[in-house]
Amino acid sequence: MAVRPPQFILVLLLLAAITGEGFQQSPPNRPWPPGVQKVPADSPPLSPEEALQTFYMPPGFRLELVAAEPLIQDPVAIDWDTKGRLWAVEMPGFMKDILASEERAPVGRVVVLQDTDGDGRMDSRTVFADRLVLARSLKVLDRGVLVGEPPNAWFMRDEDNDLRADTRELVTAEYGRLEVDPQNNANGFYWGLDNRMHTAGQSAIEIALKGGTWTVHRTLPRGEWGVSQDDAGRIYRNTNESALHVDLVPTPYYARHPNLLRTRGSYER
Repeated sequence: MAVRPPQFILVLLLLAAITGEGFQQSPPNRPWPPGVQKVPADSPPLSPEEALQTFYMPPGFRLELVAAEPLIQDPVAIDWDTKGRLWAVEMPGFMKDILASEERAPVGRVVVLQDTDGDGRMDSRTVFADRLVLARSLKVLDRGVLVGEPPNAWFMRDEDNDLRADTRELVTAEYGRLEVDPQNNANGFYWGLDNRMHTAGQSAIEIALKGGTWTVHRTLPRGEWGVSQDDAGRIYRNTNESALHVDLVPTPYYARHPNLLRTRGSYER
């Protein structure tokens, strides 16, 4: 049975050649890059402070803890807005026991964390949206927030500036499927250079907003969890057994031909 990781969120601050109190850096005797790590027979849950000591970081990089329980619980996706607020999707319903009892209970949330005193630690929490079923992705936009709750993708708006969703618009009902196991279901909204929201997992769509209208574009299902891009706009995803895959050819080109399913050579490690 898989062991769940400690339930807290760590944000990597990629600050080269900076040191300071309250930051964790790899000890001088810890090699970089790290080798294959042995999994101990006994893996007790760690406190956030203890977990900070387990990270490997390149020289000059540091790690800072900005939020932990009870301020945040079971985060699976984050994003930032232009005011420095941290938005997170919480999935407390996932695998509460080995039988996944009540996994589809409406207990998911989107929360907003703020640092109100400027000390670098989040200290305020507001529930933006709740009663969600296994929600797992979000993207903060200019006039609202795109939230992925398979099979739906919602555009939620805060109409009165209280950081709580007042309205929700259905963007698509084809964002994955509810009956798919959660770890393989649709996830991710990465805003690419092509102005589309790229996804991962069992999702074969890309979402775009143009002229106030949402459009959904067919593509190929890729990866398992997580999506990003490089400086050239190439899209990267991963799977459980392979850490990094890149689309050397944008997937919309394949979507033009419904029988073109083999993409070997253009979607590589």
